[in-house]
Amino acid sequence: MRTVTTTKVTHYEVQKQRRESLLEEWKRYHKTVLKRRDVVMHDVPSRRMRRGVFAGRDGDRPTMNLDATIHEIAPHTTTTVHRHSWDAIAFVESGRGWTEIDGVRLDWKPWDTLHLPSWAWHRHGNDEDRPAVFHTWSVQPMLEQFGVALLEDGGDTPVRELPPRPKQIASIPGDDPYARRAQRLWRQWEGTESARLITRFDDVRGLVTKRGARSLFLVDRSIGYHTAGLSAVMHELAPGLYQSRHRHGGEAFLYVVSGNGHSEIDGASHTWEQGDLIVVDHWAWHQHFNDSRDRTARLIRVHNFDALYDMIRILLDPLDLFEEPPRLDAPDLSGVVWPDHFEGRPE
Repeated sequence: MRTVTTTKVTHYEVQKQRRESLLEEWKRYHKTVLKRRDVVMHDVPSRRMRRGVFAGRDGDRPTMNLDATIHEIAPHTTTTVHRHSWDAIAFVESGRGWTEIDGVRLDWKPWDTLHLPSWAWHRHGNDEDRPAVFHTWSVQPMLEQFGVALLEDGGDTPVRELPPRPKQIASIPGDDPYARRAQRLWRQWEGTESARLITRFDDVRGLVTKRGARSLFLVDRSIGYHTAGLSAVMHELAPGLYQSRHRHGGEAFLYVVSGNGHSEIDGASHTWEQGDLIVVDHWAWHQHFNDSRDRTARLIRVHNFDALYDMIRILLDPLDLFEEPPRLDAPDLSGVVWPDHFEGRPE
């Protein structure tokens, strides 16, 4: 059968309208500080849990790179099992429970952090007498833009009876183009199935950085994780002090674990408190301040920097996509007496 295209609209007009409408939609929904009190929790019967959306199309706040979601598991409840083509980071806010990833059970408590790899079957459980709450951040919106965001439900089927994760073919000997591709992809994904899955807060300690905070990695390749670019770090701001100013390509989410303060973003001040989510737009100069004079503030910074930065920097070369002042405007922390590492952590 022969098909003839009869459209009267040119390629230029179609693409211009498409790009303009995408930007207008994003600008219409964009907010710098998303308040915890504005997040509506919904019962999700198909998963046997409750869920609320800080940012993402699921909560009518479209994003193009990352999403941010809150999950609550009722006492003595086990969710169904599912998996997806994107990876995610989960941070435990309160309560105790466990997550099973491809059949491996990981028990967790407040301020522990997990990585949920792409295509890994997972479910969550709460054996205690009070609810458990955790946050997730994922790159689902980016994969949806690429047309490869796939979600698969396993119900209550035992993991051993479900299809395993897709496997990268093994390295092929030779110097032809196909062998080179197989060798390169094998090197990229080698070790994925044995990569780290959890950071227990009991086992980590922060270090003071030149930017003006006490910081520690929660999820990152440098500490044994194998993500598709997702990274999470906890920053602790000293009482009454701040971080050095900087900007970068790719948006960043900052979840306020504890404390209160404000962020100056491109000259505008935005106040925040415990439970809020700060959204730093791409290429915006920003700086975070702790407004308390006697307590520290803890923020978890999540971004997809590695995956976006490396690709976009090459496309936009010679534009540098990470920038700081020539001389860091960070405070002097040499006289700060930091509180106990676990201060403020829920029991």
